[in-house]
Amino acid sequence: MEFSIRKIAENIWAIEQKGVRAFLLVGQDNAILVDTCFGGDILSVCQTVTANPITLITTHSDGDHIGCDQQFPTQYLHSAEFERYESRGKGAPHATPMQEGDVFVVGEYQLEVILIPGHTPGSIALLDRAHRFLISGDTAQNGCIFMHGEGRNLPAFRESLQKLDSLRREGAFDTLYPAHG
Repeated sequence: MEFSIRKIAENIWAIEQKGVRAFLLVGQDNAILVDTCFGGDILSVCQTVTANPITLITTHSDGDHIGCDQQFPTQYLHSAEFERYESRGKGAPHATPMQEGDVFVVGEYQLEVILIPGHTPGSIALLDRAHRFLISGDTAQNGCIFMHGEGRNLPAFRESLQKLDSLRREGAFDTLYPAHG
């Protein structure tokens, strides 16, 4: 499956594959990739932009977000998502657990982990308060959000949407980078 890549902000690229979007953020000495799409050689796509070591942050363990995870030796996943990840047939994740409030720094960006369960138990978003953007995974988008099957929780999803809306109203972000739509 082919990827397309386009620059969407200073040192941020969107990598798209068949309706799903990953994000590559590049700093002077490191890079962060948020999600890996369905499968294929996403690492080579990232290497067209940077030779820096790449840390993978996984927003949740749906198959369209974890297809290329094995290409990255350093991965972070919310601890509430480990069991679901393993049930996806990918084996145990090689990830380091992360929690709400953890911050990942890449260049000028500081990505704060926001836990937003509901779509999956350990769904997360990444918030950069200084640059006022949110990478939302599947939780916030303008398309359909799948809420059927194991691990989905509609009341938790509604609470997570309210949490994100509160952050937006407080001025924490005004730009949304969704995985779909």
